[in-house]
Amino acid sequence: MASRLVERLDAAIAAAEDPLLRECLKAERAGALARHGMLDDARFALAGLRSQAQRRRSPRLAAWVSLVDGQIDHFVSITPKAMDKFRQAHDLACEAGDGDLQALALAWMATLNFNASRLPAMAAQLREALQLATQQNHAAKARLGLVLADAHRFAGDDSRSQLWYQFAREHAIAEGDTSMMSALLHNISAMRAGRIGLDDCFDRGDMEAAHRALLEAESTANYDWGAGASALKTMVPLQARAQLLVVLGRWDEAVALFDSHLGRAKTEGLAHREARFVAERAWCHLRRDRPREALKDAKQAAKCIDAQFDPDDCAATHARLARVWRELSREDEALQHQALADQALAAYRAEQQRWRDALAQALEGLG
Repeated sequence: MASRLVERLDAAIAAAEDPLLRECLKAERAGALARHGMLDDARFALAGLRSQAQRRRSPRLAAWVSLVDGQIDHFVSITPKAMDKFRQAHDLACEAGDGDLQALALAWMATLNFNASRLPAMAAQLREALQLATQQNHAAKARLGLVLADAHRFAGDDSRSQLWYQFAREHAIAEGDTSMMSALLHNISAMRAGRIGLDDCFDRGDMEAAHRALLEAESTANYDWGAGASALKTMVPLQARAQLLVVLGRWDEAVALFDSHLGRAKTEGLAHREARFVAERAWCHLRRDRPREALKDAKQAAKCIDAQFDPDDCAATHARLARVWRELSREDEALQHQALADQALAAYRAEQQRWRDALAQALEGLG
């Protein structure tokens, strides 16, 4: 793996005279491997670090072990199960009096709370982490910038979102962290695709914007290939490319991506978005003149729609299903889903305002 971060850590480990510092640097290196998708290597390194943490009884090393353990869990599947490990890392970092490590653990906790749409906890963690992180804590600041950028993008505040993406990019470059650069590119692409897809579900698709966004998504995939990043392989194909292919009317290609990646996506923490993906595939089947497959997918999407918790996903799914049922001459179902889609879209707009207010409050007075 050609990574300036790993190369720098290797050099620091070789030069470290303090045994405890050396083990902490090894833990930081294991975390870099996990974020890059090299999970077996990260687990192997973590096993040795656990033994050292038990022998040395250092809260700082124990905090690093918990943090890396949580990162491995997160990059196997984006689910809340890593939260307990990040929380433990934070508590141990507090015990050790290590403010930068506290900030890094809080940044990861904020990441999970963003993914689960837990706004109050996320906002509080972002504020505390920004107060704790020193200027040279590039790892924490890059991750905090990414969460803040994504949160402002979700809130519909694109101008502030761009500022925080730039903040995250600068610190990722300073850190030499190619996995963070990959995450930045992916999140920008996925959130843009999601917004374009939402508009298309309400029959307001922008073909030119979709075409530009697809080129961006393919560029992200090429960056991952060039950097050797392999974590969470379903993200770009499903959250960006497949949705954009639907908007562009490239039905066969979209169905191929859904078929190839949907099963794995559920194991990687995207089960709550299954209804939206399956509804999109149902629409593709209709446009390919395959009403039987469309009917099957529409029924499946309707069954798992309650698992969604983001109002934009709910709005998109109901709107897409309304169009599917209408094409299948099932007007009652179409009207029902359209009404639910309109309600969800209104809830999404209200939620965006709530996020804008919470983010402004979290950042107040921080400069």
